[in-house]
Amino acid sequence: KICDQISDAILDELLRQGTHRLMINVFAASNGSEAWSIASELSHRRPGLDFTIRASDLHPELVEVAERATYTMQEITQGSSVPIGFIARTFDQIGDRYVVKPHLRARVSFQQADLLSPDLPARFGQADLVFAQNVLFHLAPQLARTAFENLLRVVKPGGRLFLDGMELDMRVELTRRAGLEPFDYKVREIYSCARRHVPENWWDYYYGSEPYSFFSSERTRRYCTIFEAGGAT
Repeated sequence: KICDQISDAILDELLRQGTHRLMINVFAASNGSEAWSIASELSHRRPGLDFTIRASDLHPELVEVAERATYTMQEITQGSSVPIGFIARTFDQIGDRYVVKPHLRARVSFQQADLLSPDLPARFGQADLVFAQNVLFHLAPQLARTAFENLLRVVKPGGRLFLDGMELDMRVELTRRAGLEPFDYKVREIYSCARRHVPENWWDYYYGSEPYSFFSSERTRRYCTIFEAGGAT
């Protein structure tokens, strides 16, 4: 999923805009798996790319886990199949533990942060890529709207905002109002992959999201998880 989301088209466009160092903000980073995955994939696919990832989570105990960058195989796979190549290029095995490689650790920093805090933009600044995945559906609607407004302030004009895990009607409404353009790339595939843990009776779960529907008049904006911020030159 990370490979599909950070497509070559996105990277090429950012580099054409004159980006020399790619700045990335990852919010709700949990135990660090998303940030480390992004760092590993970028280093693997674009060896010469200069990038920095600023990752954060609301919970200090998860920030501590992420900073240690040491995991068991069960924590890495979480019961799913993870490519051996990804594991080999991301971790050094020390006994029964897997430690993120030093060159990746040098690219990523972690800190505690609240998406609802008014000082979020001052703390993080604007980034080329901003990830806020599987977090907004945890918030009451008005708080989700506040968090969304904060996210708009930390993405550069012409940058990309990644919004998986958001109530779909709200996603349509808020992204249109903000002038965000959906990135029409593998929309159905990425959206469907993100739903793979959602039960068939998705309507009974607060995090449930409907299956992709060709009959939706708003299907690109509704099911897209990647948006371009306006103002690119």
